[in-house]
Amino acid sequence: MKGILWMASAALFFSLAFVIVRHLSATANIGAFEQTFFRHATGIVILLPFIIRRGLISLKTQQVGLNIIRNFAGNAGMSLSFLSMTLIPLGEAVTLHFALPLFVILFAILILRERVGLHRWVAMFVGFVGVAIALRPGFGDIHPGMLAAIGAAAAYGLSDVLLRKLSHTDMTLSIVFYGFALQLPFSLPLAINEWVTPSGAEWAWLFFMGGLAFLAQWSLSRAYIVADASLVSTVMFIRLPIIAVLGFMFFGEVTDLWTWVGAAVIFVGTYYMARRETKAPR
Repeated sequence: MKGILWMASAALFFSLAFVIVRHLSATANIGAFEQTFFRHATGIVILLPFIIRRGLISLKTQQVGLNIIRNFAGNAGMSLSFLSMTLIPLGEAVTLHFALPLFVILFAILILRERVGLHRWVAMFVGFVGVAIALRPGFGDIHPGMLAAIGAAAAYGLSDVLLRKLSHTDMTLSIVFYGFALQLPFSLPLAINEWVTPSGAEWAWLFFMGGLAFLAQWSLSRAYIVADASLVSTVMFIRLPIIAVLGFMFFGEVTDLWTWVGAAVIFVGTYYMARRETKAPR
């Protein structure tokens, strides 16, 4: 249950951060790659006081190569995710990101050798049914933004499973710090290529987005540390109803009946999985 609650918190913080990403790209013309850069920079600034307090020993890692691979995949996922939200409607982008649990379960089996029980497969299948119901009315021609969203899901899936593997030896502070520090140089060249200097309140929005992204990343890391990747990944399906509400509140994106039917199906699948996990033998 701790893992499920941490992942639910991550879903909320990610959703709020995505709203700001959409706002800045629409009103300030600040691109996805520049926002990715600011997200990493803000995370490092937030973590510095904790690192100073605990000392450099808190950053010790026993898996340097795995850290680099994981964060390369994570930066690719973040950039593609932000890009998709600037190309297609917010709700549609987030819906396509729900391919993530499939990739997480696949990589968890291949890399972590996790045993995926029937109820987790059922929860994932029900979640995908809910997503398909929500997306069906507007799914027409394939748009580059759709491909970017699916690519983001695959990259995030690999990154999340490698995070779980890192947690066997490294502390949360170390994992999250390297998540920002190693992705910063990956994102800088892309950010410079489309750089738009923020002005006035845009700086505050960027750092607010970075703070929300930090909370999301910390919650995500804790979720994968305390629970199996194949379990907690399906909880991310709850982003669909959250995004639907936020998209309507801030951008006037009208959510049709099918989205809410899909959201209800997603909730049922997630609730079923949570109940089964709490009753499973320890």
